[in-house]
Amino acid sequence: MRIVRFEQSHVEAAGRLLSARHAAERQNTAVLRQIFEEPEEASRVIEAMLAQPGTGGVAAFRGAELAGYLIGRLETDKLRERHIWVAYAGAAIAEGESAELYRDMYAAAAAEWVKQGAFRHYALAPAGDARAMEGWLRLGFGYEQVHGVQTIPAELEPVQLPDGVEIRLARREDEAAIRKAAVYIMEHQAQEPVWGAAFAEDRSRFEDGYAGLIGDDAGYLWVAVQDGELLGFQAFFPAEAAESDMMMPGSCICLEVGATAPHARGMGVGKALTRHGLAHARQEGYANCATDWRITNLESSRFWPKRGFIPYAYRLVRQVDPRILWANGKEVQHPAAAGPAAF
Repeated sequence: MRIVRFEQSHVEAAGRLLSARHAAERQNTAVLRQIFEEPEEASRVIEAMLAQPGTGGVAAFRGAELAGYLIGRLETDKLRERHIWVAYAGAAIAEGESAELYRDMYAAAAAEWVKQGAFRHYALAPAGDARAMEGWLRLGFGYEQVHGVQTIPAELEPVQLPDGVEIRLARREDEAAIRKAAVYIMEHQAQEPVWGAAFAEDRSRFEDGYAGLIGDDAGYLWVAVQDGELLGFQAFFPAEAAESDMMMPGSCICLEVGATAPHARGMGVGKALTRHGLAHARQEGYANCATDWRITNLESSRFWPKRGFIPYAYRLVRQVDPRILWANGKEVQHPAAAGPAAF
C-alpha cells in the first residue's frame, strides 16, 4: 500500500469510491439523495471540499488503483480551538479493503495535522458503514453527536396535551420568554455527563438568535404555552441542502432546536411539540425530518429515538494530547553552559 498526498488528479477516482459508498449507505438510509450514486456528482462534492481553505489529505494506492482517500479541513474557533474537520464525504475506501486502511490513512494525514497544532480531530461518518465506524473507533475516536432522520408518517397519532396547554407559532409578545429560554440548552449541556463548554459571554448571542426566529418566514417556531407561560419551544426549518451536501435527505425539514423549561419536563410538552411540528411539516409537503443531538445528553439521546428519529450519521471526535509536541520520550539536548551568551 502506498499513501501519498491527495492531489487534484485523484478526484475522479475518489469520486468513484465515494459514489459506491453512498450507494451502499442508501441501502440503510434510503432517504439520502440518489444523485450522489453518480460518480460525477460525487466528484463534484470532493471538488467542493478541496476548494475550502485549509483542506488537504491523503490518497492510498494499491498498485495503480486508488484504494481510499481521507480529506480534512484545518479550522480554528473558540469552541473547538484548532481542529481538523473530516466532512461526511471526507473519506471512503474501495470494496474489499478493510477498516485497517482508515487507520493507515489517518496515521499519515494526522501526522501533519498535529504538526500544525490541531489536536482535536472530528469526523462525520455514515452510521451504516461498518468499516468506517470500526476504523474510526479503533483509532480512539468516540461518539459526540448523533444525526437522526425519519420519514414523517402519513398519519400521526394525536397527543393529549396537558390541561390548558396551547401549541402555536411564536409571536412578538413571546420575545422576553424566548430570550429566557434561549439558554436552556447551553446550561443543560454544561452539566454532567455532557460537560459541553458554555461561555457566559455567548448568552446574549443565543438570546438574539432565538428571538430572531420569531416571525422568520423561512421556518416555524412553535411554542407551548400555559396561562401565558412558555413551557417549551421547537424550531423547524426547511433543509438548505447545498448541491454538494450528501448528508441531507431529500424533501426534508430540519428540527433545528428545541427545549422544554426545566419545571415543565415530564409533562409531555416536548412530545406534543414534536408531533405538532411533524404534522404541520407533512401538510406542507415535506416527506422527511432530520435532527441531531449530543449522545452524552441522556435526556436527548433517549427522547429523540422515541420520537421516531433513526441515527444515520455520527460525529466522532478524538483529542490528541498536545504535550506530544515535546513529550516524545527523547532526551532533551541542552546547550553547554557557557554563560549568558549561549542563550
